[in-house]
Amino acid sequence: MQRLTVGFLDPLEDALYLTVALRLLGFHATFHLGRELAPLAPPAGVYAWVECGTRVVSTSLPVLEDYVRVHAAPCEVPG
Repeated sequence: MQRLTVGFLDPLEDALYLTVALRLLGFHATFHLGRELAPLAPPAGVYAWVECGTRVVSTSLPVLEDYVRVHAAPCEVPG
């Protein structure tokens, strides 16, 4: 709904909110942070995404090919 009313969130915020929402719905979602493998210009960028299992669900960017995972939050489904 927020995307329709005020636009897109920052990728970090978007991934955090999506992770929490999916976990509350019972999905095994994990939050990931990655660093660009080969930045066009220094410094390297950082990007956040969400995975369910081995599938990236928060972006259509090829994050698994373009970023080195530096952090993955373990899945803790409430309940």
